Order: sequence, then structure tokens, then C-alpha cells
Amino acid sequence: INGKSLRQQLYELKVKTHALRNDLVSIRRMQQSLQENFKVQLEDANKKIEDYILRLYRIETRSEQCRTVENELDLYMINSTKIDHDLEDLEASVEELQNDVKSKQCYVTMNDVESFALVLSTISRSLVDLKASFPVLREKISSLGQQSCLNEDQKFLQEEPERLDYTIKKCKRLTTMLYQLKRLAINQEQKSVSIKSRCRFSFGSNGKPTDRKRLLEQIESVTQNSDGRLKAIEKAEKLREHRLHYANQLDLLKQMKYNSEQQV
Repeated sequence: INGKSLRQQLYELKVKTHALRNDLVSIRRMQQSLQENFKVQLEDANKKIEDYILRLYRIETRSEQCRTVENELDLYMINSTKIDHDLEDLEASVEELQNDVKSKQCYVTMNDVESFALVLSTISRSLVDLKASFPVLREKISSLGQQSCLNEDQKFLQEEPERLDYTIKKCKRLTTMLYQLKRLAINQEQKSVSIKSRCRFSFGSNGKPTDRKRLLEQIESVTQNSDGRLKAIEKAEKLREHRLHYANQLDLLKQMKYNSEQQV
């Protein structure tokens, strides 16, 4: 009996051992499966984090690009506005001088023409630099695509080339006007020299004018038109201020050029 009982116990122990072994194998498989699932989940989580960081980087990069383009566009518009303002002032001054010369209210000198021409040359150089910078700015704006943070990009890109061409035409028109004024200044200076030489022979031996009556009539006609004369004086004073302004600019530009040559 004892032998049979012992064999029964050994058999039961063998069965339990086999069951435990199967359970251990199952646990190991489960552990491996859990490890693989955890690894996959960890990789997915890492990929999501990397994608999120990459999106943030792209958003920040695009925002930085937008800010850079905005700053460049602001600088472009500041330079453009300054050129337009300076060109309008110069155009008004040249037209006023031209109209006054045509109405014979004043004379034009070579110094006036040179002052205006130098200011126009400075404006033209700035305009050339502005036009050269536009294609680069246009490319940067276009690179932003549909997600551009600039609201008026397309309108600006379409209208700016035409505006630049119009401004260049204004510069060419002013160049033509200054050329005409230069020729007129040369003629007036030649006439002035000729008149002075003739005036030497317009007096008699006693030092008095030969045509005293005509002189008195001219003086009387001037005094009768005192209001018009005052207005003409005010206009001439305004024109003198414009001339002085551009003459000062001429001296300043010459001094800057001299200083740059000395440094070299």
C-alpha cells in the first residue's frame, strides 16, 4: 500500500511539475509579448514627440521667416516713402523754378541747376538700389506660400513693379527739365554778360542815362503795381529758401565725398 501511495504521489508531483512548467512558459511568452508591446508603444510615443517637436520647429521657423520678411518689407517701404517724398519736393521746386523763369520773374543760375541735379542723382541711386532689392524681397515673400503672414503680399507684388517704373519715369522727366534749365542758365549768363557790356555805353558824358523819360516811366509802372510786386517778392523769397536748401545739400554731399576720399 505504501508503495502504491508513493507512486501516486510521484505521479501527482509529476503532473503538477508539468503544469508549473507550462505556466512558466506561458508567463515567459506573456512577458515577451508585453515587452514587445511596450517597445512598440514607446517607439510610437517617441515618434509622436519627435513629430510634435518638428511641427513646433517648423512653425517657429516660419514665424521667424515671417518676422524677417516683415522687417525687410518695412525697411523697403521706409526707403520707398523717403524716395517718393524727396522726389515730390524736388519736382515741386524744379517746376516752380521753371514756371517762374518762363514768366520772367527770376533768373536761373548754374548753381541752382547743379544743386537740383545732385539731389536728383542721389535720389536716382537710392531708387536703383531699391529696384535691385525688390526681386529678392519678392522671392522671400513668395517662398512663404499660402501661409504667408503678410496680408497684402499679392497686391504689393503686383503693383510695386509698375510703381517703380512710374517713379523712374519721373526721374527721367526731371532730368529733361534740368537739362532745359541748364541750357537756359547758360543762355541767361551769356545775355547778362552782353547786357552789362552794352550798359557801359548807355550813359552820356555827364554820367546820366540818355533815356531819362523811359526810366521814370518804368519806375512809375512798378510803384502802381505794388500788390503784385509784394506777391512776387514773397514767391521769390520762397524760391530762395528752396534754392538755399538744395545748395546746403550740395555742400553737405561734397563734404561727405571729400571725407570719404580722405579716409581712403
